[in-house]
Amino acid sequence: MRLLTVGILLILLSPLTTACETEVARAANGFFPSPTGISPDKDESIRETTRIAGLGQETARYMLWEVLMGANYSEREIADEVDRVMVEAGSNPNWQSFETIIASGANGAIPHGDGDFDGAGPKIVEIGDVVVVDLGARVNDWVSDVTRTYVVGGTENETIISSYMAVYDAQNLTFPVIEAGTPAWLPDDIARTHIEEQGYGDLFIHSVGHGFGVCVHEPPLLSSGTDDPLFGLTYNQQPLMVYDAITIEPGIYHDGWFGIRIEDDFLVNQEGHEFLTEDIPRDLAWFMIMEEDFNEVQTKDVENGEDSVLPYPVGVLEISLIIAFVAFTKRDEE
Repeated sequence: MRLLTVGILLILLSPLTTACETEVARAANGFFPSPTGISPDKDESIRETTRIAGLGQETARYMLWEVLMGANYSEREIADEVDRVMVEAGSNPNWQSFETIIASGANGAIPHGDGDFDGAGPKIVEIGDVVVVDLGARVNDWVSDVTRTYVVGGTENETIISSYMAVYDAQNLTFPVIEAGTPAWLPDDIARTHIEEQGYGDLFIHSVGHGFGVCVHEPPLLSSGTDDPLFGLTYNQQPLMVYDAITIEPGIYHDGWFGIRIEDDFLVNQEGHEFLTEDIPRDLAWFMIMEEDFNEVQTKDVENGEDSVLPYPVGVLEISLIIAFVAFTKRDEE
């Protein structure tokens, strides 16, 4: 087990998130931001927030594809559209989970993006950029926290690919131990060991995860650092408990070049865990944004009487045809 400094433990408690973070320090005095114990309403709300977060990631990925096809978007413009889509889907418009982070290129090497602009600034996203997209929704006061990383136009760069796969594999290695009774430091130790073995240990500069609920950062802190308790908190040494909501988010950050982070949400339950964000892709193919990722569908410009094309995600048309076929079949049966 390795020791992390207090500074490293603080990385995921950055003031770039929300005022909720002060509640984590208050937990040292016995106050927890979120109610503990069985809460079906909490679980259902968090499931809905992760569904909405998935829509946010799809929106960001589509806009990054538009960049590949010639669009001119800043980080802030993408973040604003992502926020709009999530609010339209049911996220609280008045109390965000946290400021959406769109961190492209060198900004992605900063865990929470451009600090001068709340994680999404005026930088124009360019073809070839590696882009960290960290977002969350809020439903009935409960939040989600989901990160994906993309590269606009794909890449053959060995450092970028090996960094992504090191993070991806490190995250996968933690999944079997996400269950009640697991010491909260163990997932971090597993992920950190793997990333060190890949040669990137010095570039994994924060703990592997944290709890979330009403606030985006709550105990338990999933860290293998045990040198000095943070504000008296020793949650990194405590076991995971049934009903904990936690993130797993290893990362690698190449200063001045790019960053990689993949973050998923879990509910610890009596059977082990529920992988809340499993349906949001995170494999290497999803990381690489390519021209063929979206097809074009012919439409009619009614005003000008001309044909035009609009892109649509691969699979949408196929799914629509299946739904229509099933409906037609049921009508015949009746």
